[in-house]
Amino acid sequence: MNSNLKTAKNAVVLILLLFTSFSAAIAAGGERDVNFINSDLESAKQRASAEGKLVFVDFYARWCTPCKWMDQTTFKDKNVVELLNDNFIAVKMNIDETEGFEMKKRYEVQYLPTILIFNSTGQVIDRIEETLTSADLIQLLHRHNSVDNKRVIVNGMNASPTQKQRTYEAEDDSFSMTSAEYNNYKDTKKSVYRVQTGVYQEYAGAAKMVAHLRETFLEDIVVINDYRGEKVLFKVMLGQFSTLEEAESFRKILSREFDIEGIVN
Repeated sequence: MNSNLKTAKNAVVLILLLFTSFSAAIAAGGERDVNFINSDLESAKQRASAEGKLVFVDFYARWCTPCKWMDQTTFKDKNVVELLNDNFIAVKMNIDETEGFEMKKRYEVQYLPTILIFNSTGQVIDRIEETLTSADLIQLLHRHNSVDNKRVIVNGMNASPTQKQRTYEAEDDSFSMTSAEYNNYKDTKKSVYRVQTGVYQEYAGAAKMVAHLRETFLEDIVVINDYRGEKVLFKVMLGQFSTLEEAESFRKILSREFDIEGIVN
């Protein structure tokens, strides 16, 4: 009788162990993680452009306690995982490693965690310098997960755009330039569209605008010199797009998110 009871107990224990292992296997198989990639940021932006996604960059360090907390909670939330994996190219950037350290300097990261979000054209559209709960991050991701921010970009060669005859002058740059100050800019490879963000009669004004844009944007910036009678006008052009639709979408983002008005050329 005692032998039968012992055998029965062992059978129950074995069944419980098998059930626990089976449940754990199901849970592990059903759990998804954020597909953070170890690629460099430029490669991530190129992939986002090709796939019509945004880029999500999480700056962290192994010694950062709030970063660990987000890894264990926020980035484990199934809704966060789904949103990031389906709509973003997610990158982990360790500031103690070479690539992360360089990006930390480039984007002036001073606090951890810091999150940067880029649209599909490679433009920074948000910067978050705080610890986020899953609810906060979900709200943030939904806000930026829009059609305007997610477009498939076909990269083209630099070229002169078709010029639309419209100019406006900066208030502090009303001086005429001589032909000696004219620095001809021509690019005749292929057609490309850019967003014109300013026209100046003095090169110093254009240079100031270029410096201001470079504080925020990674897109190519060129200054195209153009004659207007005896004067030289300096046009500041931002970005390069192979279609008018892509350039127009970017122009709308500049206006809506950054209060920068421009025209597509």
